[in-house]
Amino acid sequence: MKIQAKKSGPVFGNEKGVAIIIFFLVMMVFTILFVSFMSRSIRENRATSANKDLFQAYLLAEAGLDEVKRGLFEEFRDNQYDYTTDSFSWFDDLPANPGNYPGGLPSGATLAAVPNGTYSVQITEVDTSVMVPKDVRIYSTAQVNNITKSITAVVRYDMSPSKVFDFSYFINNYGWFWGGGITSQGDIRSNGNFSFNGSPEVNGDVYASVNPEIGAAGTITGNNNNLTIAQYRSQADTTARPTNPAADPQDIDGDLELEEFPYENGYDGNCDEFPAQQLLDMPYLGDLSYYRSLAASENGTIKQGGATLVNSEHAGNIVLIGTDADPIEIDGPVVITGDVLIKGKVTGQGTIYSGRNTHILGDIEYVNAPAWPKPDTDPTATDALNAAKDFLGIAAKGNIVVGDYTQVSWLVTTEDYLKPPFTQAYEVDPTDNGIGYVSYYSGGDPYFDGDYTADDGGTKAGGANRKYYESSYDDAYFTSVSELSNQINRVDAVMYTNHAFTGKVGNFTVNGSIVSRDEALVYSGSITMNYDVRAKDKGEELYLPRALALPHVQYLKRD
Repeated sequence: MKIQAKKSGPVFGNEKGVAIIIFFLVMMVFTILFVSFMSRSIRENRATSANKDLFQAYLLAEAGLDEVKRGLFEEFRDNQYDYTTDSFSWFDDLPANPGNYPGGLPSGATLAAVPNGTYSVQITEVDTSVMVPKDVRIYSTAQVNNITKSITAVVRYDMSPSKVFDFSYFINNYGWFWGGGITSQGDIRSNGNFSFNGSPEVNGDVYASVNPEIGAAGTITGNNNNLTIAQYRSQADTTARPTNPAADPQDIDGDLELEEFPYENGYDGNCDEFPAQQLLDMPYLGDLSYYRSLAASENGTIKQGGATLVNSEHAGNIVLIGTDADPIEIDGPVVITGDVLIKGKVTGQGTIYSGRNTHILGDIEYVNAPAWPKPDTDPTATDALNAAKDFLGIAAKGNIVVGDYTQVSWLVTTEDYLKPPFTQAYEVDPTDNGIGYVSYYSGGDPYFDGDYTADDGGTKAGGANRKYYESSYDDAYFTSVSELSNQINRVDAVMYTNHAFTGKVGNFTVNGSIVSRDEALVYSGSITMNYDVRAKDKGEELYLPRALALPHVQYLKRD
């Protein structure tokens, strides 16, 4: 039988229908995915825009806070602050009288960078429980495209240790080291030009400042020398500051670096120059009300031989002469309203504020002096040990005077440096009128004419006229308690004066620092200044004069 295979018919119609169905299914999937993607993109775009508005609102609120924080500081510093505790009461009226803020507080203010946003600021509260510091509560709110955010901050306006105590020698005028017998074991700085002559030695850095008031461009001229770290370690004694690095490492494998053993305030073997710096504000001593309050709150005392000579404050003048058997014992800050005459052994830690001059009658020496070994294998232990060692701060509203000014040789050598043209007129605090420093007014501000050799308008005991550099004691008594100038060899103290630091010495060492407006210290042998690094590390604890601190945020909350 013959069997013949039957051929199948065409299937193109069915295949075309399946392809269309698949196409529509794919398109539906793509459409769903596209719609989902677009919806998600729109949501994310909206969320991004909202987050951007939220972020910008916070930035605007911070801008308002920063504007008021800075504006209050500048207004207080430039127009209200007169170096007294009472001046801080200006902050107390801010919540009720926001007009005290220059130009009024920002309300509805805008920033060009955020065209759709505005911010406003309120001062809601000031802590009036203490005179200093002042804690000011500031509320700043901002709105960007209907999103509103706010910041509440408590900003503290306070006093703090001044940066002028970071140096072995700081002068609020032209600085000058003239003579090869001058050595500074520490950084030095002036609020004017700095001049070297005779190649003095500076084992530290040199700073000079631009000061239009005295026509200074902040230049550093002349030459000076400095030691290498190896030379410094072998030549500087333990009273001089440490080195940086503090000690050579035990470099057995030859892979250690000296920098692995740093000492921030130590000498690094270089003397770098920094001309044209900004001015550093002096912590000017006004009516001493701040320091009276500080002395009272800290229960500051001076004792000797078991007797309390000063209990926070002493009205009038005082003579302090410490001996090996009965050293002067200082504990905390104290205020003497008149002159301080001081020499001899000192123990304890604190600062003596005088309402006029402080006269250094002879050597001032710590009973338990700090020491910095070189090299030092354990600087942390050294710091801990030195923290408890004796420390004396001397702060004079008038002058600090070294030696017996009744001797003709004293005046002959210093007089030319205590009057114009060497010194110049300068603006003073109104409270200086009580000790004779307001010579005239210019533009409503008080000025001293710069002549320290003139009579200051006061009298000594017995009725004789008194010059600026003289004490309130009569000459006969002053001579009886003062050493000859060339016999004063050592002063252990960090010393500050609003006006002049002056005197005549032979071979003279300061273990601390000298900070003043004018300086007229004449020597016939040598002068060595060993910077006490504790003045920088522990200035607040040691009650050194304070300057107006930058505002600090104590508390911040974002809503």
